[in-house]
Amino acid sequence: MTVPVKEIPAPRATPARPFDDVLRQVNRTRIAHGADPLFELPTACTAWDGGGCVLERAFEDLGVLIVDYRSAYGRGFEFEHGLGDFIREFDAGRYPQLLAAR
Repeated sequence: MTVPVKEIPAPRATPARPFDDVLRQVNRTRIAHGADPLFELPTACTAWDGGGCVLERAFEDLGVLIVDYRSAYGRGFEFEHGLGDFIREFDAGRYPQLLAAR
């Protein structure tokens, strides 16, 4: 009696992690400014909870106080970050998992 051979399906591609590209870009900026890379994006808080957008928190050890769609600003410096698309999507509510739980 012949035992039928069961086919094993090919492994699925690893699902894309939506923040990998953003984290790479954040880390390139951090390294260029002398800071260690991050392992994950920090969570954001509302102004009621002390404020701090994701990128403000990612760059706070660089002295960044404000991040807009194109640049980050601190006391006496600014730099362009190139993360405007991510910020627009975040502001549109696409990444609720990056908000700190209350």
